[in-house]
Amino acid sequence: MINKRFAMLIKIQQEREEKLQAQFVSAQQFYQQQEQKYQGLANYRTEYIQQSQQQGSAGLQSRQYTQFVNFIGKLDQAILQQGRAVHQARAAAEQRKQSWLTMQKKRKALELLVERNNVAELQRQLKQEQKNADEYANQLFMRRLAAQQDDNLA
Repeated sequence: MINKRFAMLIKIQQEREEKLQAQFVSAQQFYQQQEQKYQGLANYRTEYIQQSQQQGSAGLQSRQYTQFVNFIGKLDQAILQQGRAVHQARAAAEQRKQSWLTMQKKRKALELLVERNNVAELQRQLKQEQKNADEYANQLFMRRLAAQQDDNLA
């Protein structure tokens, strides 16, 4: 009866754990996507500057230079915003991981409790069987002793 209740609790814990694990995996993938976007922006900025420097060696007009500076500023802002998104995604993934690991610990604790309960029940049964065997052996001994005394009296 108790084991059935524990089995139900363990099943519920496993379902929750699987759900939390899926959420962690999803959050981890999202984090990796955000990190790739960040790296893509940073690489694009570097390439854009290099290309602009190559083109600029021939000389830039003031209007082109202003556009270049403005565009780099916009890229810097985008990189900054994406950096925040990466940080938030990393924190969310870590939080989901901790939730999943906590649920995993709870499930393992329940399984350990059931295991200990099973061992205790088995020990109780073995003790009862030993007690019954000892009682039977004692009764058999007493019968034989009584039978010997009856034989000696007759």
